Amino acid sequence: MKKWLILGVIPIVCSCFKKEIPVEKPVSDATTSQVVIGSDYANQIYYDLETNSIIRQNNREVWDLAFEAGENGFHVLLNSAKVMAAAISNETDLAALTSDAGLTYTWDYHTGNLDSTVLKDWQISGKVYAIDLGSSLAGTNLGKRKLKIISVTDTEYKIQFANLNSTTFQTYTVPKSSTTGFTYFSMTGGGSLIDLEPNKETWDLLFTNYCHVFDEHTPYSVVGILSNRYGVKVQEVTIPFADFKYSDIVETSFENRINVIGYDWKTYDFDTGNYVISSNRTFVVKTINGRYFKIRFIDFYDDNGVKGAPKFELQELIP
Repeated sequence: MKKWLILGVIPIVCSCFKKEIPVEKPVSDATTSQVVIGSDYANQIYYDLETNSIIRQNNREVWDLAFEAGENGFHVLLNSAKVMAAAISNETDLAALTSDAGLTYTWDYHTGNLDSTVLKDWQISGKVYAIDLGSSLAGTNLGKRKLKIISVTDTEYKIQFANLNSTTFQTYTVPKSSTTGFTYFSMTGGGSLIDLEPNKETWDLLFTNYCHVFDEHTPYSVVGILSNRYGVKVQEVTIPFADFKYSDIVETSFENRINVIGYDWKTYDFDTGNYVISSNRTFVVKTINGRYFKIRFIDFYDDNGVKGAPKFELQELIP
């Protein structure tokens, strides 16, 4: 009798224990954000995906040259937003170059490859470059300068520059920085340093006007998004935005070029005179901190119908 009594209470005791409740994984909701580059595409906007916020912005006209700021850096970039170009001369003396007749101008390549920049061989050649400062926001030509990069060390560059037809010139020391990717410089007047780029570890995407070079010889001014070359990687995916999840990420598909997102997520409709968004295009961004976000663009106009205001959906991908 005792044996049956003991067995009879076992189901009752077991039924008193709570059932296991699975822990739900965190879910990140998609957010919609918008930045204003401006109808004249004047603003360059540094954006952080992790905080979904603007870190800094500047007018695209305020700088001409970007000097690679790392200890071992030696590359010098032109301001692509103004469609600047440069031509190498046969002169080694800055004062000797007073005309660009017979010189061939070229542009920095839009992929961001530092070895595809116009001034990449300045250390080897020791030559003077003619510089076309590109166009202003109003569409006027900003004139021409000449430039010679004298030297570079772990901490600074030394340069000479002047108006193209001048026989006198300015000498300037451009310091490097451990916190930014580049040091920015204006050749206006006697020259000046421009406090422009935020800490390179604080931003992911740059919304900007820039120069896309077609067929190596045809520069075209476009508006789009470039990624931070210092640790940010991007890939375009074929799975729709709503369906793409963390497990769909293919690590080997990330690219280092800065224009993976680029400008062609929108097209211009010549019949209507408006930009049309390709909202079926989805990109995945891997941040410096190793977090993943999916992004797609849904508009290029603000609520008043003014262009130059990219609107996008953003969602963090969580394992």
